[in-house]
Amino acid sequence: MNSRTATRLLRRVPVNVLLIVLSILMIYPLVIIVITAFKPNLEVLTNPTGLPISPTFDNFVTSWNEANFTNLFANSILLTLVSMTVATFVAALASYAIVRQATKIGSGIYLLLAAGIFLPMQLALVPQFRVVRDLGLINSYAGVILLYIAGALPFGVFLMAAFMRQVPREIVEAAVIDGAGYFQLFWRIFFPLARPAVATFWVLQGVGVWNDYLVPQLLLTDPGKRTLTTGVLYFKAQYLADWGNIMAAVLIMSLPILLLFVFAQRYFVSGLYAGAVK
Repeated sequence: MNSRTATRLLRRVPVNVLLIVLSILMIYPLVIIVITAFKPNLEVLTNPTGLPISPTFDNFVTSWNEANFTNLFANSILLTLVSMTVATFVAALASYAIVRQATKIGSGIYLLLAAGIFLPMQLALVPQFRVVRDLGLINSYAGVILLYIAGALPFGVFLMAAFMRQVPREIVEAAVIDGAGYFQLFWRIFFPLARPAVATFWVLQGVGVWNDYLVPQLLLTDPGKRTLTTGVLYFKAQYLADWGNIMAAVLIMSLPILLLFVFAQRYFVSGLYAGAVK
């Protein structure tokens, strides 16, 4: 090892140490959640940060039954899948139209939609609530889904339009020569090639929909229509000091998102780098 290589490695030491410390700080709460979920409540109180001496699955059984996780999962999956599916196709079609019609009007519409990213959802919640109320969609899944679609479109258009702009012109021209029409180009060329952007959209925006508490709490008053976030909060109120059951409920709620990221990680990373390299 020459002196130049040694100097380069020494320069990386502070950065690596900082990254290790930050990783530990981020992982530590997750480790506490996992080990607490497998502890009896008495052991949680006497040994809150240690490994479980007598691991148990009773917390998961109690949480699943008492919190009615079957119904909560069904409601959250319904809201997430429907809203994200509709938002994906609407955003993809809008992005395709903007990319194919590269005019000043299209650029203006793109900037107008992308500007919605900077608008906090809480700021627009009052007018959105009034619209949903006037439509008679309070305590209805449709009202919540409409709000989620409206909130997801700005980011979806911003991400997918940037990705579709990278589709090689040669591919598009070859498809046109072969007789592909306007919508055939979208369905067979642009949309399949935008899969990394779609995966990124699902991971980032889908996690926000899955973990959202404010909109379901505000619009869904029927206890049978509660989502995981609102249901777990009511479950926590019932088991205020039983941290084993509470952490088991939190772990159950988090597993689908972790699985989504694991399976979509390859496309997710590609989508994040879209437009970074020319």
